[in-house]
Amino acid sequence: MQTPKPSRRQFLTAVGNLASASWVTLHWPQIAQAATQADSHDHHRSHDASGHTSFTTLTSAEADIVDAIANQIVPGGETPGARDARSVYFIDNALGSFFAAQLPAFREGLADFMAAYAAHSGGSVPFSAASDADQIAFLHTVDETPFFTAVRRLTVLGMLALPKYGGNFQNIGWNLIKMEDRHFWSAPFGHYDRDYPGFEPYPGTQPLTA
Repeated sequence: MQTPKPSRRQFLTAVGNLASASWVTLHWPQIAQAATQADSHDHHRSHDASGHTSFTTLTSAEADIVDAIANQIVPGGETPGARDARSVYFIDNALGSFFAAQLPAFREGLADFMAAYAAHSGGSVPFSAASDADQIAFLHTVDETPFFTAVRRLTVLGMLALPKYGGNFQNIGWNLIKMEDRHFWSAPFGHYDRDYPGFEPYPGTQPLTA
């Protein structure tokens, strides 16, 4: 088995720290409403491409900074990253729909981030125009703040959500985690795990044979 590329390894680590199932359950009504709205506007678009090409919640300046942060959270390279997946469009859409209640706090955190970076850099260039090395060095100083945590979560969600929500362009996120976009699956389930020692498809059953 090949060693994962750096960006894919980082992405999978981030996936492991996503919001819990209880969080999804709590916010499901808003998420479902957003899905219904997306279906009504995007029913003619296929799931393998994102129809979002403009921002409806974030300003262009805000989007540039959020996109730059997301690009360092899941960098591109030998494998695609958050910028390739257009996660910033998912973030923009989420903050205008099922995450709308968090928009004021998000904007406050973004303003604090911009002010802190200006003080750190002397105001020479905005964060979005800084070099990768400078961006990463600064992010290490704020990576435990609620704002960075929010951007990190939204970035990864933007790589995994249905493309109609604005991210996961051309199924980039799904391809990174080897997810197959299928509506249903046929038995036998679990056959791909049969070679793992002690694997049982269901409690009390025996591993499947070839």
